[in-house]
Amino acid sequence: MTGQAWKRVLVDRFTPAELKEWRAAKEKLGRDFDHEAYAAAWVGYNARVQAALPLDPESDVTKALIAEWDALCAPYMAVVDDAMKGGTKPLWSFPMVLDDPEVFIRR
Repeated sequence: MTGQAWKRVLVDRFTPAELKEWRAAKEKLGRDFDHEAYAAAWVGYNARVQAALPLDPESDVTKALIAEWDALCAPYMAVVDDAMKGGTKPLWSFPMVLDDPEVFIRR
């Protein structure tokens, strides 16, 4: 997903106050946190998920992808409070428009 597409998704799903909280969480990750590598890890993850589709919900591949998702989320989940953890649900519940090239790009 392009940076511009992410910005659109975040603005649509979070209030300005919530976005401020996420920026503060990003700062809590510290100076040594490699945001570029983290973003690249998500790009790689998304490519692996797309390549694996369709998925059997009970397959080992699906379970591994879920574990990888959890591992990718872990840095942020370690620095946010419970309210912020609950607040991420609207982000993942938005209707996915898979043919929108600005939002989902198969690479």
